[in-house]
This record gives sequence, structure tokens and C-alpha cells, in this order.
Amino acid sequence: MKEIKEKEYWEHFFEKPKKHYNPYMERLKEFPEYIMYDSDLMDSYKNRWNEFFGNDNPIYIEIGSGSGNFAIGMCQKYPERNHMAMELRFKRLHSSARKSKNFNLKNVVFLRRFGEQILDFIGEGEIQGMYINFPDPWEGNEKNRIIQKPLFETLDKVMKVGGKLFFKTDHDQYYLDVLELSKELENYKVVYHTNDLHKSEKAVDNVLTEFEQLFLNKFNKNINYIEIEKIK
Repeated sequence: MKEIKEKEYWEHFFEKPKKHYNPYMERLKEFPEYIMYDSDLMDSYKNRWNEFFGNDNPIYIEIGSGSGNFAIGMCQKYPERNHMAMELRFKRLHSSARKSKNFNLKNVVFLRRFGEQILDFIGEGEIQGMYINFPDPWEGNEKNRIIQKPLFETLDKVMKVGGKLFFKTDHDQYYLDVLELSKELENYKVVYHTNDLHKSEKAVDNVLTEFEQLFLNKFNKNINYIEIEKIK
């Protein structure tokens, strides 16, 4: 196992100390069973996350989990799965963990980690699926989008054959661009897509994010959805 270096608490989050910290940063300590922020500890679980969860159930990872509504909903709906949820904001992490504890969930962990660091802590073929819900469409600067070829190069390493990327967006052009991108991917194929998730056959099994719930309550806007399967 990789040796874990002791750090000052602030060193887990910043390169230099600050005069004032987000009060929720300190409160992450309230939920050690649900929140992981030590990158060395995360890295030490590479290739053995099933040991962390205490079972051999399939592992799914969510990029940008917000306040945890989707993660919690998925864990309740699919107790036979393990869910890893990545989020950077302290208050959102704290809220997610608090709600998870209220539901006494045993199959979720929230990680404060950047998405581009996945290869540091996820091993080869270790995950069964990835959820990306309502990412920034980066209008006018699309090269910064998370769903690009480099993401699939990462999935080539960490996702099992037969695993899926699940993508939801309210941005119509992002949806179309991902469909176009998928045509260039040799190891993947689109197995389902719809430009109106809530009027599709998938609606009955759809678990809402907090953004999605707010969007549906305030606007009459379609939600786009894509499933992309790793075929080799």
C-alpha cells in the first residue's frame, strides 16, 4: 500500500495557507465515512475500491455530483451498485454526506478530486459506468468541455468492456456534438439517445439531479440524454 504522508488540514485543498477558509471545509471532518479528501488515501485504493466498499459489486463514478441528490437516488434505487461521486465544493460535499447519513447509505463515497486525476486513483477496468450530468457546455470555448476524445482515452483504461457513459444535458448543441464525436470512437457506440428524456421510455427510471429538478420546475425545456457503451 502506498504510504500516506501526514499533512496540515489545509494542505489537502490548497498549495498555500489562507487567512480565511470556507467554514464548510472544516466541517468535512464530520463525515469521514462518506467524504474522502486526502488524495494519497484515494490513490492507495487504486485497483481495490471493492475493499473500501466491502463487496464485489460494480462501481459507478459520477463527475460533478453537486449536492448529492442524484448519487443518493441512484444508491437507493440500485443498492447492488457502489457509487463514487466527485465534487469540489465544500458545502455541496457536506450536504451530500449529511443526506447520505440520514438515509444510512453504505454504497456511496464522495471524493473531493479533479476529474482529470481519475487515472491516479482508479485502476484498469475498475468501473462499470460513468455519469456526467449537465456539465458546463463552454459556449464559445468548446475545447474545454469534459466530453472530448481524452475522456474516452481515460475510459479505455478504467472502464470495463460493456460499461457505459451516461450523459444528460439541457444544451441541445452539446448533445448533437457528442453524437457526432461518438462516430469517431472505435471502441464505443451509442446504444441509446433521446432529445427529450422526460418523454422517453427511460423517464420511468430516470433519477433527477437537483439542477434537473429546478430546471423542470421553472422552464419547459427538453433534457437530452445519451448512453455510450464501451464495446472493446
